[in-house]
Amino acid sequence: MQSDDPYQDLLERARALAASKRASGEIPENTTEALDRLFIEIAPPGARVEDDSLEALVEVLARYQFDPSIQLESGRSGLARIVKRLLRPITSWQLRHLTDQMNAYSAAQAEILRALVRAAGERRPE
Repeated sequence: MQSDDPYQDLLERARALAASKRASGEIPENTTEALDRLFIEIAPPGARVEDDSLEALVEVLARYQFDPSIQLESGRSGLARIVKRLLRPITSWQLRHLTDQMNAYSAAQAEILRALVRAAGERRPE
């Protein structure tokens, strides 16, 4: 059964597929709950969705940014930190144009998704 909301249709298809895979034993029980707990543990601040609406998911997507810099913190010896400190300006210089383009693309994609969500909301009868 198809509705006027393609997001809901996709969500229903995904839920049906997951249910059939759980029923067949391909996906162990409680996998969804375990993945949700893992996401909450490792998700960066601001990445958690306040609700499961499409608008909230688009806002989460819009928060992601790419960063070309190498992290200096390391569990390794001081030599690793020195090498990272030397490589950081070089890699940042080389990757900055790429990450700037990726961030611009991500921002444009988020704006398009916001516009689609607004348009879908305007078309939906109350």
